[in-house]
Amino acid sequence: MNLRRISTALFEFDAHYPRTIIAAVILITVLFGWKVFDLEMDPGLQSGLPRDHKIVQSMEIMDELFSGSDILIVAVESDSLFSTKTLKKLFSFQDSLEAINQISRVTSIFNQKYIVPDKNGFEIESILLDIPQDSVGNQKLIERLDKSGMIGNLVSEDYKTLCFIGQINSSFAYDEFEFRKNIYELVNRFSSPEYFYVSSLPITRATVIEYMQRDMRVFTPVAIGLCIFLLMLSFRSWTGVFLPFFVVGFSIIWTFGIMGWLNMSLSFIGTLIPVMLVAIANNYGIHIISHYYEYSRSDTMSTRGQILKRTIRKVGIPILLAGITTMVSFLCLLSHSLPRAREMGALVSFGILIAFILSIILIPSVLVLVPRPHFLSKGLGMSYVDTILINMGKVFTRYRSLVLLLLSIVGIWLAMGIQYLKVDTNPDHYFPKSSTLRIANTKISNAFGGSTQMNILVQGEIFDPSVLENIEVLTDHIKNRHDIVTKSYSIVDVIKRMHSGFNGGDPTMEVIPDDIDLIRQYMFMYSISSDGDEFDLILDDIEDPSYTQILLRLQEVQTHAIAAIVEDTEQFIEANFYDESPMELTGSATLLGVLNHMVIRGQLISLVVSVCIILLIMSIVFRSFIGGLLATFPMSASVVMMFGLMGYLNITLNITTSLLTCILVGVGVDYTVHFLWHLRDHVKDGDSLDEAITNTFRISGKGILFNGLSVVVGFSALLYSVFVPVKIFGILVMGSISFCLFGALATLPALTSLTKPKFLFK
Repeated sequence: MNLRRISTALFEFDAHYPRTIIAAVILITVLFGWKVFDLEMDPGLQSGLPRDHKIVQSMEIMDELFSGSDILIVAVESDSLFSTKTLKKLFSFQDSLEAINQISRVTSIFNQKYIVPDKNGFEIESILLDIPQDSVGNQKLIERLDKSGMIGNLVSEDYKTLCFIGQINSSFAYDEFEFRKNIYELVNRFSSPEYFYVSSLPITRATVIEYMQRDMRVFTPVAIGLCIFLLMLSFRSWTGVFLPFFVVGFSIIWTFGIMGWLNMSLSFIGTLIPVMLVAIANNYGIHIISHYYEYSRSDTMSTRGQILKRTIRKVGIPILLAGITTMVSFLCLLSHSLPRAREMGALVSFGILIAFILSIILIPSVLVLVPRPHFLSKGLGMSYVDTILINMGKVFTRYRSLVLLLLSIVGIWLAMGIQYLKVDTNPDHYFPKSSTLRIANTKISNAFGGSTQMNILVQGEIFDPSVLENIEVLTDHIKNRHDIVTKSYSIVDVIKRMHSGFNGGDPTMEVIPDDIDLIRQYMFMYSISSDGDEFDLILDDIEDPSYTQILLRLQEVQTHAIAAIVEDTEQFIEANFYDESPMELTGSATLLGVLNHMVIRGQLISLVVSVCIILLIMSIVFRSFIGGLLATFPMSASVVMMFGLMGYLNITLNITTSLLTCILVGVGVDYTVHFLWHLRDHVKDGDSLDEAITNTFRISGKGILFNGLSVVVGFSALLYSVFVPVKIFGILVMGSISFCLFGALATLPALTSLTKPKFLFK
């Protein structure tokens, strides 16, 4: 296949049917744009996992057995917490909280019971019998709270904060937006003079989707505006500005349109699609227009068609290769274990494909119809940019050994920072520390040992003493091994307290009885002494349960720590209970830990696959393995250095920043492809290697420079995001692309001048 003949035939098609092409593109854009308004946002963590994943399946089981695995914690802080007025107000708040549809049960001091030993065994009494009317009643209430063990669980140790724990009745099937609205409306109605703090993963996810919508409205136009400004500075003509701009706009509309036609929802990381396409999709148009203007300035006698034909023949293949490598890098996300990452890879690749097609079809069709900018006919141009680029090339070739030595020292030092790199998928960290959510989570964590809950689902003959002992052994192991686990609650705790109460409150008798019939008797006595629904949270059936769950309270959502708990617990279960009743970690916190592993695994796989494929493509294109290495080396070095810098700066790797490698691999190799391709063309035209480097900087340098700057400027729009990881992601992309650009314009001239690779002379 002769690619140059294909590019010539493509130009002939553009030149003969320009108006038809323009009209067809506009029509297709309208058809795709029609479905953009049907897109819906989806911030859910569960949707980021395969539906057949064991965590998702176990959470669905939890929904059926225990009405969901998510909880809501509302903390109330007051200096007069136990005053009659405050307690009456909070009692009314509990009634209102229980009336919310998504809440199946609320636990607080107003309905919590505890075991009181007596001469007949034990009694079940409420912690709060009546709202105290004086200081004596307050003191009795505090004594009951101490005896019941509720200090640190439902009331803070300084007696200034109490909490309401609401069980959310589903992990999936409810409107998180509506839930958040109902909760905050209720809290706002009761707040003041008391301070209310709300914490829940569903509320965090609902806040994420609200901020997603805000980001879409803000940084997409900001990115477009910044790119228009850069293009105006670069080309100084409206044609040079709006042709790449239209390509970008159409590619975004087509990408979101295809999502609408396929009934796909827009995830959190999906909000980055517009910015990615704004930064990447104009690259091909920039190279076409840059070379078109450069040839027009140097050859004023040729017609527009002749100049355009020469331009397409010159840059057609390099931008094809750049498009292919960029799409390959994002398509390698299809090997990622996270569905949302695979979806992102496919969608961005589609947008890049559309941008490439429109660049080689739409832009030439318009350039054939419109006159060249007036300043080109006068031989004017950006001579100062040419001078700077040419001098850069001369410096990097003249002092090549020193340049390579300095770059190697800096690169090795940065690469060593990878050892400090951490992974974090905590949704709380999407927000600044001053945000309401972060403040609430911090307050609740300090007062009650955390606002996040891990669950362990246990199946079997639950009242069997051996099963209960296994639950106790596993719980003790987790609490002793992992400091982040502050509290635990299971049926074992209840049975041990009943056994102690039945024996006069003897603390030495707070153990698991050996007799299953005695345990059943305890449970029967408890049920007739209470309302009978206290165990709905931990038993599927109070008389003959076959499922129970262990609840673990976490100090904070540190996903690397949660991942360690998940791995350690699974190994402990496999080693000690492999032939016992099944035990399985589940719940939203466990889900975060699983995401942690998936991010790391998917990151490594997609990175290795993409680099290997691009190395193979470049080796085939240049018919040289050395050529492939030179084309991929600056990009690969930039990836390593950027992750090392993240380690030094304590910037965590999360779902958002994990996309960094795809952008680096896909976009970073573009600059080296254009440089090496045009350098080889100049060598074939008879230039010496140093002359070829100088001419490459003079003719193609501006296109490479403007290309890199457009990516940097486009991603700078992410600095306006309300999400902390997205802001950091923007800074990292700007820095990493700068590394890649510098690698192409500094490392490659020095390396090629030093090694004089043979493939350049073939």
